[in-house]
Amino acid sequence: MEQIFLFVDVDGVINTSINVDSLFLGTYQGIDLFGGPSPLAKAFLQAVDKAQHIKPFWMSSGWREHSTVWNRWAEVTPWIVGYPISFNKAKYVMDRYARQLSLDEIDDGKTIAVLYHSGNIPRIVWIEDGFPQSAILWAEQDSRVTLINTIHPSDPSLLGIQAWNIDSISQALNIKLDI
Repeated sequence: MEQIFLFVDVDGVINTSINVDSLFLGTYQGIDLFGGPSPLAKAFLQAVDKAQHIKPFWMSSGWREHSTVWNRWAEVTPWIVGYPISFNKAKYVMDRYARQLSLDEIDDGKTIAVLYHSGNIPRIVWIEDGFPQSAILWAEQDSRVTLINTIHPSDPSLLGIQAWNIDSISQALNIKLDI
């Protein structure tokens, strides 16, 4: 099966406190962490964990290295924390893609990190609650890239991994959730 690099944001994808009350997820470096998981978050994380063809990365500007608490909550193997990346890595990507994309180190930080980690992988899936223009332009230019926006087009309360988008997520990743 073709390898997929998966990039997932936490807030607005996995953590959607708009949908549920906050619950204790665990402790990371002595800090108690709370979140409101989206309805299908645990089943999604468990399905990705079972899929040997997927290499998952956390891409969270808020949770950063604490993102792995979601793996512990779902009782799955910790993912790589792919964001942020070092200045030198960001500079390398910005120089490499200067002709194709206009990248700003601050505004396009996640796009830069995804570009850095993805390299020549045949399939890239990025799940986020809204994308910067640089990511949209990259996906238009590169057929390997699939962007999945978890903001419902007409009902913002249906944020995150939900019944309305789980089929497209499952199809893009070639996974099946146990629900």
